Amino acid sequence: MAQQYTTRGVASAQDETVNTASRDTPGTRVRHHPRARRFESVHLWITTATGLVALVVSLYNFAELQREPDIDVTLPHLVRISQDKDVWLYLQPTLSTRIKTQEVEVVMNAELRLKPTGPIANSSKPEFFWDETGTWTYGLKANELSYQRVADPVPLLVSQDKPQQPTILFNAIAWNFQPGRYEGTLRLHRASRPEPLVSRFCLDISEQALKQFQSGGQRRFFSFRDDLPASAGGSRSSGCYRLPPFD
Repeated sequence: MAQQYTTRGVASAQDETVNTASRDTPGTRVRHHPRARRFESVHLWITTATGLVALVVSLYNFAELQREPDIDVTLPHLVRISQDKDVWLYLQPTLSTRIKTQEVEVVMNAELRLKPTGPIANSSKPEFFWDETGTWTYGLKANELSYQRVADPVPLLVSQDKPQQPTILFNAIAWNFQPGRYEGTLRLHRASRPEPLVSRFCLDISEQALKQFQSGGQRRFFSFRDDLPASAGGSRSSGCYRLPPFD
């Protein structure tokens, strides 16, 4: 019995020695390869950088959405004018913004000024006011445009997804054109800023235009263009609105 016990003890000691040797064998230890450590570091850096970029983009987009829209004003290539006792000038500017924003700009008022220049510089200046807003309708049978009143001079809401092209009727009561050149200014007064948006243009009134006004009466309008070719009485150097020649 004593010998059997001793043999078992020796065997157990040998097994423990083998297990200990196995645990201490360098080949069986868990090691982190240098390449694996580099990969983990790079992965962590990329993840952190991606998160920072996403945060910066989100903050930038949020700031952009909170910005006040900056309105662009583009004048059309033609204005329409009628004259009898008063002068009616129909102007259709384009109001738009290229900024992506949740804010809406409000145009509270539109103001038109005409200043005589040259030989007629000392003549009386008109006092235009925003009379109303309307729209144009083309009649196929008569082959002509007709004007319809749409609204009072109410504020205009301008956003990126809602540009405006109002046809504004400006009225100068008890005033008439004289032949000559006029410097024009369109001023748009905004709710967000004290200074108005200003667009400038010029207008040439010829003797022929006055004759057309006299024959047409108050409700017949005539189109003045700023893009007439030289063959139609235009001039690239002036860029003024002119009445095309009539046959």
